[in-house]
Amino acid sequence: MDTVLTLGGLDGPGSQLVGEYSRAAVDQKGRILLAKFGLPYIAVFDSTGAFLGEIGGRGEGPGEYANISHINVGPRYIHVFDLSRGRTLLDADHAFVRLDRFRVTFNTSAVMPSETVVLAGSLPTSESAGHHLHLLHDTGNLRSYGWDGSAYRGPSDDRQYVVAASASSAWVVANTTGRVEEWALLPQPRMSRLFIRSVEDFDRESVPPPGYAFPGAYNLDARLDDSGLWIIWQAPDTRWTKRTPDPEVANQWIQEATPQDIHDGVLDLIDPKTGLTLARYRSDIQLRRFVYGSDMVLAYEETAAGVPWLHFLRPRLAR
Repeated sequence: MDTVLTLGGLDGPGSQLVGEYSRAAVDQKGRILLAKFGLPYIAVFDSTGAFLGEIGGRGEGPGEYANISHINVGPRYIHVFDLSRGRTLLDADHAFVRLDRFRVTFNTSAVMPSETVVLAGSLPTSESAGHHLHLLHDTGNLRSYGWDGSAYRGPSDDRQYVVAASASSAWVVANTTGRVEEWALLPQPRMSRLFIRSVEDFDRESVPPPGYAFPGAYNLDARLDDSGLWIIWQAPDTRWTKRTPDPEVANQWIQEATPQDIHDGVLDLIDPKTGLTLARYRSDIQLRRFVYGSDMVLAYEETAAGVPWLHFLRPRLAR
């Protein structure tokens, strides 16, 4: 991993958005957009990390938010997903275009070259119940796929997924298992292939719903490019031996230790044709998400004194 940029510290403009649950993207003009899960505004930095300003804010008006989930970037638009309001489209100059209201339950997304957004998971609407792949078009039209044809179409499951996409295919990766689905999107979306990825560290530490264990192994994000399918996941640090099913105990550990004491970050490159792992990078620093609109990975580090830092990293393959 080559370090491109580091942001953080306890003060300075935009520093309040630096944290373990930060989300980042690079817009069409190369500016860095930084949000923090659950907050209603976005900090804007130039490519060197210089603060340029903020957009958004709490409210119900155009370009205002309640709880931002994440930001993604397509060829023409910036997609801001708000847990309470839905998807806001901004243009490349950060001007408001349109709000598409629906209940956002997704922490990740993938934007296709057509500007259609691929989402995966439970969507609590009558049209989407029983489906777990959703295509949100730039017109605001939302279509769902994946119903198995059974007579009962009750609530969708509560499992989480991460997604990656190209112009013609999408990949849906389960959050807590090795299930990986390939979807052909043309002419009509359908699941074309399924494989179960087995990684010893992940299989040993992951606990599928409704179970809970801390720390555990989770798939956090996915990306598809010419090299293959990339997956960011985390597993307990090799030096951390304690486990608990009690969230209160887990919160106590989180208060007493730094994130890198508890979890390692892992980036895998997978051959989409075979499902085999081609390359792996394991880091003591948490690898949190991909930086949408770029080829970078967002990593989070916290000092023993509680000072937060975000590292923008670029993977470099050694063949």
